[in-house]
Amino acid sequence: MRSGATHVRLALVCALIGALVVAQPAAAPVRAEASLPLVGRSDPARPVAGLVSASVAAGTPHVLDGRVLSVAQVGRTIVLGGTFTRVREAGRPHTFVRRGLVAFDAVTGRVRRGFDPGPSGDVRVVLPAADGLSVYVGGKFTSIAGTRQGHLARVRIGDGSPVRSFRPGRVTGSVKDLALVRGRLWVAGAFTHVDGHPQRALATLSPRTGRWSGYMSLALRGHHRRGVTQVLKISATPGGGRVVVIGNFDTVAGTSRHQLAVLDTTGRRARTGGLRTTFYTSRCSPRVDTTMRDVDVSPDGRYFVVGTTGGYGGHSGSCDTVARFETDAVGRDVVPSWVDYSGGDTTFSVEATTAAVYVGGHQRWWNNPDRSGAPGEGAVARRGVAALDPLNGLPLTWNPGRDLGVGVFDFLATPDGLWVASDTTRIAGRTRGRIARFLPGGAAVPAASAATLPADVDVGGAVDDTLDPPPSASGARSTLRRREFTGAGPAAPATPAPDGDLDWTTVRGAFVAAGDLHVAGGDGRLTRRCFDGASYGPATDVSTSDRLVAMRGWASDVRRASGMFFDQGRIYFTLVGSPYLFYRYFTPASGVVGARRLVASRSVPGFDPARVRGMFVGSDTLFWSDTHGTLRSVAWRPGWPSGHPGGAPSVQDATGGDWTARSLFVLPRVDRTC
Repeated sequence: MRSGATHVRLALVCALIGALVVAQPAAAPVRAEASLPLVGRSDPARPVAGLVSASVAAGTPHVLDGRVLSVAQVGRTIVLGGTFTRVREAGRPHTFVRRGLVAFDAVTGRVRRGFDPGPSGDVRVVLPAADGLSVYVGGKFTSIAGTRQGHLARVRIGDGSPVRSFRPGRVTGSVKDLALVRGRLWVAGAFTHVDGHPQRALATLSPRTGRWSGYMSLALRGHHRRGVTQVLKISATPGGGRVVVIGNFDTVAGTSRHQLAVLDTTGRRARTGGLRTTFYTSRCSPRVDTTMRDVDVSPDGRYFVVGTTGGYGGHSGSCDTVARFETDAVGRDVVPSWVDYSGGDTTFSVEATTAAVYVGGHQRWWNNPDRSGAPGEGAVARRGVAALDPLNGLPLTWNPGRDLGVGVFDFLATPDGLWVASDTTRIAGRTRGRIARFLPGGAAVPAASAATLPADVDVGGAVDDTLDPPPSASGARSTLRRREFTGAGPAAPATPAPDGDLDWTTVRGAFVAAGDLHVAGGDGRLTRRCFDGASYGPATDVSTSDRLVAMRGWASDVRRASGMFFDQGRIYFTLVGSPYLFYRYFTPASGVVGARRLVASRSVPGFDPARVRGMFVGSDTLFWSDTHGTLRSVAWRPGWPSGHPGGAPSVQDATGGDWTARSLFVLPRVDRTC
């Protein structure tokens, strides 16, 4: 993704003046920036809901060689930066010579004839300026647009000419990323000095003149394995109060911030934030100097995601992963909210939207923590590009596929779809030379909200303390009972409920997610079906993550479960005789269950997972039935990386064992008939 933060006002400015960009004369004065938005990025806006489709737009030009490393949009103009030299319009024979930079119309795909700055080397990043008429260009070059300007420049979209007022002085190394944050131009790279000032890897300049500002004066030192100290990528929260930086460094301002730092940018000078983590100290492959590849802050600023390289490092390391962190997390060793594993393949680019975290590289699988270079239990095939669930990192249904090559190097999410920049020519089954746009209008991602009370709670099956296979073979029939429950005090008396021909004595747990009833059976299967409270739809197996390699560990968990519920992208469950509350990630939209079993909580005073016989969550309270059929409760504290019980437990209902069940679930409130 392009660094910085989304800002709606910038999108409106760009949209209003977009039609004027082509007609703007070369000598037009640069607009004063004091009155423009203080935060900018290359994303003019992001989709508000749903995934993009798995189809790519027609008419985009073909980049014929090299790599496209950066994609930005200014009005109707798309600007690409990279290592390429030749471009051809779709359906036309003429080849344009365009070294490192090319601009084209976002709608027609026609190459802008007058835009040819011709940098002398590679372009790593293109960032729209706040005037809506020009772009900043960073990379490894010594001249651009006919001027001797090294590594950092600003050029006009209309004719590719340099903005003469922008003179940043000498940058002593390559520029890797750029961001506009609160009226300052942040410059990241492998330099030691900018404009004559010693400032390694990360600096701030005036976005109008390019002169040194000194706002970012924190010293970055050290490295991960070897090589030079450098910052590879930066991303800011929408309001610009936090800037996340990743790269090859060990300390910031003398304190440990290994490969990742969150900076506080609300004061008169940039300061280190409160988030520290040892997660990225994993050594990984000795062939890489840093494992970091990309970072992106979510549209609401609540979290950021990081993609890495480094080879397979086992299911506890940070090599070849995508991980989520909460932006406001504070601590000396903050752990990721979730981690997803490719099984040894690199992720080069990440883009967080409201619906998904798009990831691109040369990965072949996700949800694959236990195998290197091959699918393991839980692995789901996603070739080269994927959409991950922001709640847990599991792959969503979106699966267009692309030729692997080295990878995807940049995304750009807009209301018109998702631009994908890479080094390959085949994506979603179509030929698209190194740049493609996925069309909007893909599947919606169902909300994962918890149940609210009062509601009806269904109670299925009877207590069997041994939890051995039930006596259904002897002809015993199960029952499903329904109780009105406010969440405080005893519930209403139980009344019969339709059991849907399910033998509830065989059920190990049940919960509602995305409007469907999910049933965990004693045979180790998880199934889903429509249930409107009166009738049932047909059952289907939830088995997406079993299709490549059978998930024997998950099947064993299902058979041994004594209680189960779903909350915020996680299936929580207890196991017979175990003192732990466990969880696995689960995304109902794609039917993917997490490959790893994780611990949410040990026994706490008043809550003993070993004595649970059915449980559910409603209105931030965890309710469970014990071995005597008594319903108990404790505050449920949702959070990251998982929820957990807390506070003083209490007895909710001790009316003669009427809660005797392994399956307790809140009746879904659905406006449909099965």
